[in-house]
Amino acid sequence: MKTTLQNFAFFIVVSLCIIPLSSAQGWEYVGTPGFSTGVSTYSSMALNSADEPYVAFRGGSGNFGHIEVMKFDGTDWIGVGQPDFSAQMVSDISLVFSNTDEPYVSYTDHGNGYKATVMKFDGTNWVNVGIPGFSTSGTQFTSLAFSDSGEPFVAFADASFSEKATVMKFNGTDWVYVGSPGFSAGKADFISFKFSNNDVPHISYRDFGNSEKATVMKFDGTNWIDVGTPGFSTGKAWNTSLAFSSNNEPYIAFYDYIDRSSVKKFNGTNWVNVGAPNYSGDGYGQDYISLAINSNDEPYVAYSDGSYLYWGTVKKFNGSNWETVGNQGFSNEQIYYTSLAFNSNNEPIVAYSDTGYGFELSVMKFTSTMSIQDNEVSSVSLYPNPANDLVTLANLPYGETHIKVFDITGKEMFSANSNTAIETIDTTNFANGVYLVRIAHNGNLAHKKLVVNK
Repeated sequence: MKTTLQNFAFFIVVSLCIIPLSSAQGWEYVGTPGFSTGVSTYSSMALNSADEPYVAFRGGSGNFGHIEVMKFDGTDWIGVGQPDFSAQMVSDISLVFSNTDEPYVSYTDHGNGYKATVMKFDGTNWVNVGIPGFSTSGTQFTSLAFSDSGEPFVAFADASFSEKATVMKFNGTDWVYVGSPGFSAGKADFISFKFSNNDVPHISYRDFGNSEKATVMKFDGTNWIDVGTPGFSTGKAWNTSLAFSSNNEPYIAFYDYIDRSSVKKFNGTNWVNVGAPNYSGDGYGQDYISLAINSNDEPYVAYSDGSYLYWGTVKKFNGSNWETVGNQGFSNEQIYYTSLAFNSNNEPIVAYSDTGYGFELSVMKFTSTMSIQDNEVSSVSLYPNPANDLVTLANLPYGETHIKVFDITGKEMFSANSNTAIETIDTTNFANGVYLVRIAHNGNLAHKKLVVNK
């Protein structure tokens, strides 16, 4: 969902005065940025018990649009099993590890009538779990999760039932319905499916049976029942993402067409706000929202930030307010298909489709032990500022540094790869105003404000 950029110049002036990276902590790439070959979409990330991040995605090379999975082995991103292992094109991918640490993927299988398919990696190959295309008709928004007993469950919008919500599980032999199929009041989309810590399956979605507002339901062993009031959001909900605290309180993040950015939790009686709504600021939109809660019960949200050119932002709730984790707009450029998770050190890790690298995959984590190269990038100076016809970047780090300048609409005004300590930018043809300078070196980033005033 894109929103307009009115008042954006004011946002730039106010917020970009902050140097985004410090010598102590910040966002840095996990491996090489843009590591997939070709365009990636529908990315979904999960970590195994050894803290290795895996990412499943629809690839843009080889068999275009087929599913691929890659993992970071501590040094490089490598393929998991055969590349392009789905029979045909896929969408709506969900990656989850089983209780025995095997990676599973669910997806909408275009080669099987857009039905749901689940596959797992057996250590050598990707193999089907049950029959491929096991749903009775087409699916959208597939979301995968495991029960404590190790059974895979898949939730989806079911074309057999007017795109209402359906959940199925694999019983070791067949895929069977969990409760009644098509149980939601109306069409369901932006589905997020999770088990609580006491093994109760829950589903969140935008509920067309309740004015397109957010609804959460759970399975009581026989039926799917509402958790609190159905359609509890103030306005229409977009991009619902569900997570649980350690005491089994369900949290949901979404973009609300009235309250804007919103996180709510169910306190046993009602859905209540977690902090103030509109935490993303200035009423701008959010896209590709991903919610996760760390082991300290702190909720985090990662999203494509409409108030920052749709670059990536992560915020956490500190018990009173929503605060930015690192710098706002930490990504290389605009991002899509964000997926947020935590490693065992409670470091947030975000995977996304990265427009700065041709829509290929990038993964970044927020760490308190940043490399020396990051200090060097952050220490780059820019003068004169305000500038007239020329501006100089000094103290550029050793080796190739990528420099880009954007105007307040996100239009790229300048791009160069520099191998020197000093780079000069000709601003003669720049209109008076505020610009964003992005400096990237060895996978580390810094953003600077540039004012042109002739």
